[in-house]
Amino acid sequence: MFTSPGAIAFSVGPVAVHYYGLLIGMGVLCALFYGITELKRRNIDGEILYDMGFWLILSGIVGARLYYVVFKWSYFEANPLDILALWKGGLAIHGALIGGFVAFLAFCKIKNISWLLYADVLIPGVIFAQGLGRWGNFFNNEAFGAPTDLPWKVFIPQGARPSLYADFEYFHPTFLYESLWNLF
Repeated sequence: MFTSPGAIAFSVGPVAVHYYGLLIGMGVLCALFYGITELKRRNIDGEILYDMGFWLILSGIVGARLYYVVFKWSYFEANPLDILALWKGGLAIHGALIGGFVAFLAFCKIKNISWLLYADVLIPGVIFAQGLGRWGNFFNNEAFGAPTDLPWKVFIPQGARPSLYADFEYFHPTFLYESLWNLF
């Protein structure tokens, strides 16, 4: 019932690092770096983003997992211990955004800082991270569109195609469309 964690970028001993996780991690680090740089450009101390970043990342992971679990509840109801099995795959960007946003608002309220200022600083980095993270779909052969013969088509292996499109080999790279949309 789990989605596969996807293609492996490299392994360190028994630990496999997947392209999707690597790209998302790089996106998060880029977003954090952008936020710190932007705050410094505005003559505001960027150190608070280290504390905020910890809580946003943690809440994003929890939110991503909870969102996935809710939509696959028929499986997890029968296998509750698998709720914690992140290494088997199963995170959802929508849940990460919701979890991160809730933590963001709580952090700003607790620290008595302007959520509008910090949203203005963080949102471009989040959009960039989303654009970078979409490339995980390429490595996993997922998030593709309808069959096509356009020059920028992407080959999808037989096992990753929906049965409806079993006889087609090339598809619209919708992950690329979203990535470019995010970057622009």
